[in-house]
Amino acid sequence: MGAAYKGNQAGDDRVVAVAMSGGVDSSVAACLLKEQGFRVIGLTMRLFCYERDDPSAKSCCNLKAIADAREVCAGLGAPHYVIDCEGIFQKEVIERFVESYLSGRTPNPCVDCNSRVKFSFLLRKAQSLGAQFLATGHYVRLIPPGDSPEGSPKLARALDKGKDQSYFLWGISREHLSRFIFPLGEYRKKEVRHLAEKFGLLVSGKRESQEVCFVDSGGLEEFIRGYKKSGSPEDSPHPNLEPGPLVDKGGRRLGMHRGSAFYTIGQRRGLGLALGKPAYVTAIDPVTNTVVVGNDGDLMADRIEASNVNYLVSPPEEPFRAEIKVRYKNKPVGAWVFPEPEEQRITVKMDKPQRAVTPGQSVVFYAHDILLGGGKIESAGSG
Repeated sequence: MGAAYKGNQAGDDRVVAVAMSGGVDSSVAACLLKEQGFRVIGLTMRLFCYERDDPSAKSCCNLKAIADAREVCAGLGAPHYVIDCEGIFQKEVIERFVESYLSGRTPNPCVDCNSRVKFSFLLRKAQSLGAQFLATGHYVRLIPPGDSPEGSPKLARALDKGKDQSYFLWGISREHLSRFIFPLGEYRKKEVRHLAEKFGLLVSGKRESQEVCFVDSGGLEEFIRGYKKSGSPEDSPHPNLEPGPLVDKGGRRLGMHRGSAFYTIGQRRGLGLALGKPAYVTAIDPVTNTVVVGNDGDLMADRIEASNVNYLVSPPEEPFRAEIKVRYKNKPVGAWVFPEPEEQRITVKMDKPQRAVTPGQSVVFYAHDILLGGGKIESAGSG
């Protein structure tokens, strides 16, 4: 069984706001903190206008989720607030998500939601309600300052490596680390399920949401085609939503695609090609609305250029060794990281080539279990 949370001690009057989605993990996090003597406040983000929109029933963002979170708080005797995040979520997550696809990139909306909404906007709301700390149900560990050589808190991978979510947190503020609590970092998922049963939570059997919360059952293509940025003309479709050429790496036309915004590096399905061998998307040119296809070997890369780099440790000025991940489920691979501090950019030279390194996704780097930081992939290649 995981250990009790030991960091962020702030005297007897400790108030923590818990970001509650109505799911098992955040509900158990709230119960654990209450059990450990914290005064708990439940916060649930309202990301949509639920009278206008109808998020997927599989999503964590719907009226039922709000009701579930409120019920857990009632059982704890904790106040529960629904925080209107619709405007900031639209601007910082959904608009970025759509614009990325229109620009030939594949976004990671969970990274933007964590860094730009949950661990910034929601933290400020928590503090305005008198909470010293913000807690979530993420599977990640916070190493207290006293256990860190630098004397500052660090983020580390969760004990349950199969559930570790540190990959999605590289963009949060280093300055605010001491204000966060992650009660589940020392637990395994099956233990959390058992705790939910022990606490008598009705959400103990609730399934996890796996989809992008704002993309409904119609799917990605329908969402992007139907999305209209506030103030944009209704009769001006983006050129990358229109059909365009499918070509090989030599530029030979092989067919037509539905719109380059609907493809991602490494994609095999939905190309509509009969070449007698597997074909994969290897590049997307948003300027000409062209999708390039090739073989599996064309997807391998050992060099990455990344921007918008954020460090959760003292920013290094010299090249350093790290373990890096270019996808959430990928195993870490050794690499040299070459920082350009003034430009918030890095070049990564990997020990082993990785498949389908995708612009718009994240490259995240670690020293053993410690999360050092990450950045947004701009390009990848070999040599």
